[in-house]
Amino acid sequence: MNTINIEDIDLNNALFHFTAKDNLKSIEEKGLIAQIGDASKMVNDKPRVCLSRGGKGILGIKNSFIHIFKNLRICDIPEEYRKYFTITDFSDTSQVSPQLLYDAMERRFKDEIYLKVDAKEGIDFLKEEIYGIGSDYDIKGKEGHNISPNKLSVVTTPAGNSSLCIIQYIYNRMLEKNPGKENVIRNMNSDLSEMLDYINLKSKISMRDIVSKALNDGINIEDIQNLDRENSNIRDMEEFTKDE
Repeated sequence: MNTINIEDIDLNNALFHFTAKDNLKSIEEKGLIAQIGDASKMVNDKPRVCLSRGGKGILGIKNSFIHIFKNLRICDIPEEYRKYFTITDFSDTSQVSPQLLYDAMERRFKDEIYLKVDAKEGIDFLKEEIYGIGSDYDIKGKEGHNISPNKLSVVTTPAGNSSLCIIQYIYNRMLEKNPGKENVIRNMNSDLSEMLDYINLKSKISMRDIVSKALNDGINIEDIQNLDRENSNIRDMEEFTKDE
């Protein structure tokens, strides 16, 4: 299957579909099969290929997804999502804590990819089945209608091709392109924003711990900086030779 760099995609109008990485081989052979997927089961949907329009659609659907989980009790977590949670007792009737949820969704999003889908209105989906409050970001494909592999491309970013990489790229790009509207963007995607802030903070704490351990073990901070510069030079050389 072809890949496409997210920087070459029209993030206002392109259509996307997310799926587990493990499904890619089957999708390359059969395309997207209309079915009731893991996420669709939570909203009692019909067998379809569900799509989202543009970057706002990707963020909006993920935000809604996190919001739904925030309101679940531990015992209500769907079976297919339980492997992402560090929980041993799923009979617990207490609500899922934000930290457990964000860690689980980080694992889940790293386990997913996004496909750009060259779907056509009237062929793959109907205009009257486009949803979304004040927008057309949530698109329900025709019931029972499959989408062939030749309409699909795996989306990649400079950081990788996981759903998490794509979400972070779109979110950060949206913030950068809309100075002065950061709070509006955060409020529109409040649950997703909280999760991304949590992931960023966790990453900074982890790096601080690594540096602290290195110093305690007698490693000079300058050695770490020099090693980082050497790795950067190697990466630059690899990119140079790749272009040649």
